[in-house]
Amino acid sequence: MNKIKILAVTAALTLCTSTAVFAEGNSLDIDSLINTAIQNSYDVKSADISIKQAQNSYTSDTKNAASYSDQLDKGGATLDQYTRLQLMENISSSEQQDKFSEYKYGQIKTVAENQVKLSAYTQYTSIMNDKDAVDLENQKFSNAQEQYNSAQLKLSLGTIASSDEKQAEADYTAEKNQLRKAERQYNSDIQSLNKIAGIDIYTQYSTLLRDKLTESPYIRNYNDYLSDALKNRAEILIGQKNIELQKFKYNVVNGVFSDKQSVPNRLAQANIDNASDSLEIQKLNITSEINGLYNDLQVKTRILGSKKDALNLAQTNYNTAQVKYNVGVLSRIDFDTQAANLKSAQNDLKSAERSIWMAQTKLELACGAGSDTSNLSN
Repeated sequence: MNKIKILAVTAALTLCTSTAVFAEGNSLDIDSLINTAIQNSYDVKSADISIKQAQNSYTSDTKNAASYSDQLDKGGATLDQYTRLQLMENISSSEQQDKFSEYKYGQIKTVAENQVKLSAYTQYTSIMNDKDAVDLENQKFSNAQEQYNSAQLKLSLGTIASSDEKQAEADYTAEKNQLRKAERQYNSDIQSLNKIAGIDIYTQYSTLLRDKLTESPYIRNYNDYLSDALKNRAEILIGQKNIELQKFKYNVVNGVFSDKQSVPNRLAQANIDNASDSLEIQKLNITSEINGLYNDLQVKTRILGSKKDALNLAQTNYNTAQVKYNVGVLSRIDFDTQAANLKSAQNDLKSAERSIWMAQTKLELACGAGSDTSNLSN
């Protein structure tokens, strides 16, 4: 019984410790959460398993190579070409295939990690926008509540009609519903992020520690992005390694079937051609992807200027309203309206800056190993 209690306490302490990594003080650090998400990712774990299997296969094939070599030596000239080829492939080609598989799944693992990052960052950007929306709706709801309370008082004093009080009540109810809608969206997106991280989806956070936005974007030349992508993408690296592998296998086949018109020789050459064609197709796909992401970043960057202009105008209107309100020539309702407009303009600018940051992140990942495992054949 004591052992059971000790195990239970240990498990509880372990759970608390792992949770504190990304939710210390009930705060959300997205970068720490992403580390947890990567650790819990099925695709990442699957790649790790495949890497280990390739390593085990290499060890096994290396051990078996000596046996195949003995069979080749003993058979000598009595072996037919196909048997000789089979033995030679077992001696050398299998090990090269294992090395290629280990390399390929290593690349797939990197892409899977990037895929988790992109999913988490995308969801987190939505959450930051949701949080701003909740803050704005809280402000609007507070204004509507004050107006409704004022209308009730004025109705009791007989200074407004019942219809005016009913309108204030309707506005109050509408704002309350909008606030609840914004809160539901925020909670839903929090749950989606928790799901990506592989943790309890009902985990809540009182503080979002880091905002992800770009205030003054720097955009490199398109050709620089494309050059990086064609050099770093997993599809390219795997494709190049596959061509090397197929050439190695061809040399093994050619050592037995040197006749270029023989079936084994032609099949081995076809494998090289197919690998080369596949690589060229990947290059075209990547070029198209980079072009789309680059254009998307440019479009989002151009929008930024108009958002800043809108904020400056809202700030000017708010400052003017504040002066008028302080000297008593502007109603509280009109002043609150300008305050809400200012908050809305601030939210719009932040949303645009987050959108630019996400566009840059997508482009950067696309210029690295990539972030979509579906582009890689297993």
